[in-house]
Amino acid sequence: MKRGLVTLILVLGLLPARPMLAQNSVALQALQDFSDGMAELAGQVKPSVVAIKTEVVTETTTTENPFMGTPFEEFFGRNHPGMPGHGEERRPGLGSGVIVSRDGYILTNNHVVTGGDRETVAQRITVELLDKRSFNAKVVGRDPLSDLAVLKIDATGLPALPFGDSDKLRVGEVVVAVGNPFGQLHTVTTGIVSAVGRGYMGLAEYEDFVQTDAAINPGNSGGALVNTRGQLVAINTAIIGSGSSFGGNVGSAGVGFAIPSNMARKVMDQLIDGGAVHRALLGVLIQPVTKEMAAAINLGAPRGVLVGRVDKGSAADAAGIQRGDVIVSLDGEAVNEVNVLRNRIAMTKPGTQVRIGVWRDGSERTLPVQLGERTASASPAAADKDSDSEVLGLKVQDLTADIGNRLGYTGQTGALVTAVTPGSAAQRAGLQRGDLIQEVDRHPVANATDFVRLMAAGAKREANLLLVRRGEDVVFVALPRGEE
Repeated sequence: MKRGLVTLILVLGLLPARPMLAQNSVALQALQDFSDGMAELAGQVKPSVVAIKTEVVTETTTTENPFMGTPFEEFFGRNHPGMPGHGEERRPGLGSGVIVSRDGYILTNNHVVTGGDRETVAQRITVELLDKRSFNAKVVGRDPLSDLAVLKIDATGLPALPFGDSDKLRVGEVVVAVGNPFGQLHTVTTGIVSAVGRGYMGLAEYEDFVQTDAAINPGNSGGALVNTRGQLVAINTAIIGSGSSFGGNVGSAGVGFAIPSNMARKVMDQLIDGGAVHRALLGVLIQPVTKEMAAAINLGAPRGVLVGRVDKGSAADAAGIQRGDVIVSLDGEAVNEVNVLRNRIAMTKPGTQVRIGVWRDGSERTLPVQLGERTASASPAAADKDSDSEVLGLKVQDLTADIGNRLGYTGQTGALVTAVTPGSAAQRAGLQRGDLIQEVDRHPVANATDFVRLMAAGAKREANLLLVRRGEDVVFVALPRGEE
């Protein structure tokens, strides 16, 4: 009797497991289907991704002891100053690339095919395919500003990867990265789109990165980021690693960045057509509109981008855009990010007429603008000297002709910032030693006395709007009150 009871208990104990297995079979099958699909996707994409091996040769200057290793070495000593000589330093590199046409065009990063200066092109570039075929490649064109380059190999019938629409990428979407990390050719990793529209990374001048947690490591640069349709949606470019700067020589920390395919394709088409990229230019210096700045100019909620400078003779100047305008739209689409406006203008053909919506003096207006073409820009300067006036953590003095010439402010007027108190409102607002304050609340500042007077007059404001020249750049800065 006891034996029968034990048997019955065991049987009853097993019964619930059967319906559980049946209930989970659909989920298990879905998981298996997903795994099979990812494996099929990897097999489809891998042939379109190549390994790029480079060799950058640079000249070096050496000082050699001409008697080293000869019987005269003991007479002249091992520390003989020697004679100048010349040599070569060869630096190998390894990256990735994506075949984008059946007749041999390959898209990659500019930094994959250049030296550390991003300008010295590798003397030898070799492309290795998945089937082990190897080709010498030539550079069709480079664009350091977006960190893209196009190569060409002498081959046909290649497995080109189709482009996808990166504007349709969604955060959370599954993506696959293929490249050659640490020399491990055609490595496949998976992840999701972590974010889109990433900028201000300091990786390139024009940035609109797709962020992903698909493992990207050194050597993945120039490789493919694809969606589950097998389409190229971005070019893997850089990583953030623990304890390193962007793109440092470290392993992946789950934060990688890739150039979206729509930007890459526009750059690529221009490089193939003419070997160079021609970007439109509006001719303004712009900056974000902060909450404090919006209050200072009675804009209400922060929106648009603020014009800090209009270049004389530029497209913006000809169209009537003014310093202090807030650009709120481009061709009818709202603009609220500096990076977005810069990229959209840059990717437009020079000479194109666009409609710029601006907010000025409490109302909006639309200005037709015929865009110019980008030219080089200057970099800011530094400053010194002590001060004689202090307001909200800023020490200022008059700008003399001698100091102005030394700092690149020849012919300018204003109050020169000579010190910024640590932890002050001025420091938090981003003001720096060497800045030249030329306006307070849209009133001109000729000297330190003007600055002090105008700041006193605006003491009841929530924030004062300063026009600040930094080198050749001019920006607006909202300086909050209430911390004097």
